Amino acid sequence: MPTTTIKVDSAIRDRLAHLARIRGTTLGTLLSDVVGQLETEQRWSDIEAAYERMQREDPEGWAEYLGELTEWELGTATADSAAAQEWPEYNQ
Repeated sequence: MPTTTIKVDSAIRDRLAHLARIRGTTLGTLLSDVVGQLETEQRWSDIEAAYERMQREDPEGWAEYLGELTEWELGTATADSAAAQEWPEYNQ
């Protein structure tokens, strides 16, 4: 894997190195883990923003979405034939 150098304040580098050391990992692995966590946080933030946008811009679509969720939670939803065709491994 290719490597690179980044410039960070030495105090930040020291804090990161300390965390890596107490976790028994490398600085690269620690940073990779942190980036993964930040990507997950961003993905959920994007999802929440999309929900908020849908509520605001498409109230009817939002109500339909909530209705579908309720059907799935109650077990009254009908089979989604398009999904069944797309993911046949779950149709057993």
